Amino acid sequence: MSSLFSARMPLILCLSVALTGCGGSETPEADTAKTGAEQTAPDGKASAKQQASKLVEQAIAQIKDQKFEDAVANLNKAIETDHQNAEASFQRAGILADVGQDQLALSDYSRAVELNPNDVRFRNMRGLFLLTRSQLDQALTDFSEAVRIDPKYIQAWNNRGLVKLAKTDFHAAIDDFNKAVEIDPTYADGFNNRGFAWFKMEIYDKALADFDKTLKLKPGYVNALNNRGMLHLRLKQHREAVADFSEAIANDENNPKHYQNRMTAYTALGMTDNVQADRSRIEWLLKLGQINNIVAQAPQRPEGYIQRASHLAEAGKHEIALVNFEQAIKVASDKATPWTSRANYWLQQGDFTKAIADATKAIETEFSHPALSIRGDAYLQQGDFDKAIADFTAAKRLDPGVAQAYYQRALQRKQQGDEAGSRSDYETALQLDPQIGQ
Repeated sequence: MSSLFSARMPLILCLSVALTGCGGSETPEADTAKTGAEQTAPDGKASAKQQASKLVEQAIAQIKDQKFEDAVANLNKAIETDHQNAEASFQRAGILADVGQDQLALSDYSRAVELNPNDVRFRNMRGLFLLTRSQLDQALTDFSEAVRIDPKYIQAWNNRGLVKLAKTDFHAAIDDFNKAVEIDPTYADGFNNRGFAWFKMEIYDKALADFDKTLKLKPGYVNALNNRGMLHLRLKQHREAVADFSEAIANDENNPKHYQNRMTAYTALGMTDNVQADRSRIEWLLKLGQINNIVAQAPQRPEGYIQRASHLAEAGKHEIALVNFEQAIKVASDKATPWTSRANYWLQQGDFTKAIADATKAIETEFSHPALSIRGDAYLQQGDFDKAIADFTAAKRLDPGVAQAYYQRALQRKQQGDEAGSRSDYETALQLDPQIGQ
């Protein structure tokens, strides 16, 4: 399942279609056991190198668990403890790159390379960072040095091919992709990227063969499905294109690009209802992207999480909507708004007991007319008309929903033999809604 929110992901290069740059592992394991870092100081305490290596190990585990702030804290401490720990700078660079701190990230990557110039991971990842920032000549230098150090390092061959693609040197790119798949005949990224090079050269039979090979090696691979779909579009094979883009969507449902591409195929086929459905989905995803930006800009405010929860709930994504309501409550538990918002969600879902619980919490936290109104509606649905009317009165609410509460209590009181009370409630209901009971 694709993520709806931003997260630390492998770096992807997109050049018109879909290519994949590779950095090996997202959080490569440190080679500290081979550095002599396990030596102990004469006083029996851990040496600075050993302490730093332990901190790096903890940070790598935290990166895997997406605890990036904790990881950075440990990496900072590791670097302070041992200025020669290249792995700490390397791992910190990856986190900094992901949050857009490019200058600091490049500084850390370069520090890692300077401390250990023969570590191909460092060269490769700095090259990939530079490639994704369009610094092609510098990236080419890093990848070339990486394959010189280790001629079997397939990720560097692949990534150097991507640089050459970006430079439109397609034959040279194919040579690098050939080398990658020669080293590892099961390397799907190499076939996918080589297929893209053939596609750009308009050698469509070879492009199709490579995309087919990629998907045989890695079924459901979204980049290859998108690429093959684009090839089918180019060849005016629109039904085949729809099939590929639909499968891409099944594996990456929150990427607007796939819907846009499928819309193109549907349009060519004259399938207007399908075009409109995809257009609506794109609009929903674009709005989600805008809300994600609001959350990213103000992660300690509840409004963005509430907007995102409501937006997700509208699309039937209830589990993740509730995660967002919970986050809104977490950052502003002393405010009525997040409790009220979730109460309204429960009301819409027909879970009146939970709606009442959350609305009550909102009212206890901070007096709230909306929370009173929601709780009144929940009580009304449960048939507790006295409590519903009490909440509507406190909320100063006068509308047909309130009329319904009085009307239902009028009927209840009549059954109980309270004619005066029934008549009074019925008159109030009529004042609020003259059509009540008709």
